[in-house]
Amino acid sequence: MPEDGRVSGERMDDLNKAMDRLRKEQVYSAYTSVSNILEDQADGEATDYRVAILRNITVEPVLPVIAGEIGLLGLQPKFYVGDFDTIAQDIFSPKSDLFSHNADAIILFQWLELLSPALQNEILSLGAKGIEQEIERVLDHFRTQFSALRDQTTAGVLVHNFPILHRPTLGIIEAQSGGVQNAAMVKLNTGLAEVANEFSDVYIVDLQGLFARLGAASAFDERYWAMAKAPIGKNALVPVGQEYGRFFRALSGHARKCLVLDCDGTLWGGVVGEDGLSGIRLGLEYPGNSFVAFQREVLNLYNRGVILAVCSKNNEDDVLEVFRDHPDMVLKENHFAALRVNWSDKAENLISIADELNIGVDALVFVDDTDFECDRVRGALPEVGVLHLSGDPSSFRRQLSEAGLFDNLTVSDDDLKRNKSYQAERQRKSLSKTASSLEDYLGSLDIKAKIGLVTEKQIPRASQLTQKTNQFNLTTKRYTEGEIRAFSDRDGSDVLTMWLGDNVAEIGTIGVAIILYKDETAEIDSFLLSCRALGREAENAFLKFVIDNARTRGCKTISGSYLPTKKNAQVSEFYEKRGFDQVEDTEWCLDLSNTKADKIICPAWINMEEFPK
Repeated sequence: MPEDGRVSGERMDDLNKAMDRLRKEQVYSAYTSVSNILEDQADGEATDYRVAILRNITVEPVLPVIAGEIGLLGLQPKFYVGDFDTIAQDIFSPKSDLFSHNADAIILFQWLELLSPALQNEILSLGAKGIEQEIERVLDHFRTQFSALRDQTTAGVLVHNFPILHRPTLGIIEAQSGGVQNAAMVKLNTGLAEVANEFSDVYIVDLQGLFARLGAASAFDERYWAMAKAPIGKNALVPVGQEYGRFFRALSGHARKCLVLDCDGTLWGGVVGEDGLSGIRLGLEYPGNSFVAFQREVLNLYNRGVILAVCSKNNEDDVLEVFRDHPDMVLKENHFAALRVNWSDKAENLISIADELNIGVDALVFVDDTDFECDRVRGALPEVGVLHLSGDPSSFRRQLSEAGLFDNLTVSDDDLKRNKSYQAERQRKSLSKTASSLEDYLGSLDIKAKIGLVTEKQIPRASQLTQKTNQFNLTTKRYTEGEIRAFSDRDGSDVLTMWLGDNVAEIGTIGVAIILYKDETAEIDSFLLSCRALGREAENAFLKFVIDNARTRGCKTISGSYLPTKKNAQVSEFYEKRGFDQVEDTEWCLDLSNTKADKIICPAWINMEEFPK
């Protein structure tokens, strides 16, 4: 299945129609339709995404939503579902079916009432000391499970925290007494997050927060819990499955990068071309304050490193006047990396924005209040995330935040600097217009590169780059933080990173290479650069360092693979152009004693340094 989730041939009609419906209507029946088709007609072209589920509850009702979320990523879900309440047998037996499944993600569904009936139903009988001891016992239970999983697999582990399901035992006295039961639950959930942080790639799914938003009475099904140990109510099945989908999106490298916004009816109320600057609804009073709140949420995303762009059918001068002169505009012109304010088709404008920013269209999220425009983009560019802002504008902020389309597992310093990087790139483009040649322009930037072995602090960023980089990525292998750490710690492999900066601004950590050593051969497992680094020939400086490092290890040859995808065609000739010999369809090799290897040099305009060891 292609990365937009669409297929061709005999299966096109059923699956594509089901996918199109699911993108527009995220309801349980739409998820079930997609799940059933994916299960019955496994697509040999799709990349499998393997999920193992260990549980002490009945999880089958939520599985169609989880499967649909994986399908929306263009992946084929493959499940291992452990038997009811056999978690210990699965985890502590190295030969269990759990580990032979080779999961990409492992979900632990464990309900507190079965783990600790005392904390859930008999808390007053424990006393203060007993509560503390029982919380520690539950936390040790999880610590032991996480440790055993990390010994056997590098898969991401997802474990939910615990919702407060009913009124506390003390009733109205609970609030007067400092919250005996609620305080215990907060302490347990806080402790669970701390235990998860002791291990790499273990993540907390916030079921407590989700149930609070949905309402515990609606999210928890008392009848089905009593009948079948199935606690998740029908109103919570889709939200719970979608919450896990947010993690799958991040774990599999499908997180979005750029938020593309309409203007009229989205950033402000009314039509600026008709109402004028003073007539649009934007300010302290309703409904203008709802648009201000929405813009503040957009600004939060910007400060997290999400790229912003505008795609609006409008007169450009009218829109720019609002950005520059309206006193209640939170977002200003300089917050946007690209502007498309014209009367052209919005799908075409989105392609143009992606080209300008050097990212794939699947990195875009398009936000509009018009059904017609949203349907047009869904039909023309199904790989673009589409958020249709519907209903009262007071709900727009919530709709954006709940979509979770920009969730990542970490937020690095490079993420926080990303938008400054795009502003700096505009400054560089201005400088390039005055240079007599590309070489003179690059030389004028005084580019600095720092290359060396990955440090513990850089591991999250290195993992993030493997998961998010698609275009200049020779193998597009995705690795978790734990897997990067394992490569780094192993004697037979290196993880190298590359940092770039110039006299305009710091660009940041933009490159990762994973090298495996065996006998006298260095194998390039991964070699990738962020799109922000392209156009400077930084890849040659990076490869030169990889070769020099292999020579110091006594290697006589270096090999690498190019695994073609829909997005990395630009590196299809990477090895050929640098003197490597093709030995198989996807395999390339270079004799390090050959003069061809000496022709791979660091460009004269890049000053290369090695990171301190």
